[in-house]
Amino acid sequence: MHLSIKQQQVLGVTAMVAIVVTALSLLHLVNLARVLLEESRARAELLSNGVYLQARDVVTSRDAAASELRSSRNVHSALEATIYSQDVVDAVIVDAANTVLASSDPAQVGKSVPSRVPLNNILAASGLAQLRAVYATEQTLEWSQPMALGDEPFGEIRIGFSTLLVRDDLNESLAPAALAAGISLLVAVAVAMLLAQLVLRPMHVIRSSLTRLGRGDLGATLDLRDDEELRDLGDVFDQVSAQLRAASPGGLKPAQLAEMSRRITRVGRLFTGVAHEMKNPLNAMTIHIELLRAKLTAASPAFPHLDVIAGEIRKLDDRIQGFLKFVRPEEVSFGPVPLAPLVANVLAAVKPEAERAGVTVHSGCADATLVVEGDAAQLRDVFLNLAQNAIQAMPKGGRLSINCAALADRRVRVRVEDTGVGIPAENLERIFELYFTTKDRGSGMGLALVFRAVQIHNGTIDVESTVGCGTAFVVVLPAGSAGPP
Repeated sequence: MHLSIKQQQVLGVTAMVAIVVTALSLLHLVNLARVLLEESRARAELLSNGVYLQARDVVTSRDAAASELRSSRNVHSALEATIYSQDVVDAVIVDAANTVLASSDPAQVGKSVPSRVPLNNILAASGLAQLRAVYATEQTLEWSQPMALGDEPFGEIRIGFSTLLVRDDLNESLAPAALAAGISLLVAVAVAMLLAQLVLRPMHVIRSSLTRLGRGDLGATLDLRDDEELRDLGDVFDQVSAQLRAASPGGLKPAQLAEMSRRITRVGRLFTGVAHEMKNPLNAMTIHIELLRAKLTAASPAFPHLDVIAGEIRKLDDRIQGFLKFVRPEEVSFGPVPLAPLVANVLAAVKPEAERAGVTVHSGCADATLVVEGDAAQLRDVFLNLAQNAIQAMPKGGRLSINCAALADRRVRVRVEDTGVGIPAENLERIFELYFTTKDRGSGMGLALVFRAVQIHNGTIDVESTVGCGTAFVVVLPAGSAGPP
């Protein structure tokens, strides 16, 4: 199964955090097991010392030790008292042949008992070995203390500890550790997704700019000025794009722009005539449909088909109206257009709509020296359309900002940015297509008209978008005669 870069990054960060959390949890468990076993050893030593003191007072000789211990009430009381301590299961005094001389369970006296796993051996092992011993099949660990008369040993005291009880203590500590691990993983996934969005944003910008350059749009730029690590890449891309523009017939002067506008107007008039010729048959069909409707009754089998035909004619008429709007010739008057008052006018126009949507607006175009060459009315429509689209992309509120900056080669960049829902990657290359829309009631005309207007001005328009983070439209236009050098 192929994973996207975003999925790989999220999976990698989550796996790394899971490994770290698991390792820390295991280390915590190992340390806790060691602490619990050390506590058991300390209790065993304390209990065996108490039994030893009672036994020492009653044993007078090795030969009489067995009978003296069996008959001593104090020794039996000391042994019985040990089983009320945590984790202790039994306590016995045995002779050299492992025969029980005294026990916390009187029924064991006189019987032979086997030796069990020494607690000291477990404590000397590694942390994982201690953990395995605790979670192995239920067993009893043993603490032993030799007993002697003078220098001559005659038996030993053995205190038994159940690993099941130690295991219960460990399991109780697992619940908060598991909760902390779960919360850490959830936070890791959220942080990984956020980082993926931030890391992949430059890739979206690079891909979009390369796509435009591949389509022959020599005005494409790579806007990575805010990223210090990729800033040099953006500068190199812009230099290559500028060199390609200089080597192509695209570097048009104002007079050439005016000539190009006149040619576009002539072509627009041609298409307008074609569209009008198409509307005449449609109007005739509509009239005859209504005549047929008047002659047929609602019960006629042909009547529903008239509604279908009429609906399709209306759809075709709407398409022609949109096409007319797109190609209708406009009188374009090129001249210096200061950006600061133009952007201020656009933001003032969308401010009521923005306030209703809970969107704050910000202008970064206060520099009075930023002037572009173009038609003021068309440029206003361009930025008004982009600002309205941005507000509609923030149904739950957000921030709309329009920033301007001077670029090299006498060009000016205007960036219209929002913090809205973003545009899916599969739609980025189609948003400027005529009739393409993702809105329920959209016409698919707005961005197509924006793209046409920017092209008429010998400019470029690019889009950067990350789903869930927002979208930025970057318009680059030729600087006006009063613009930056």
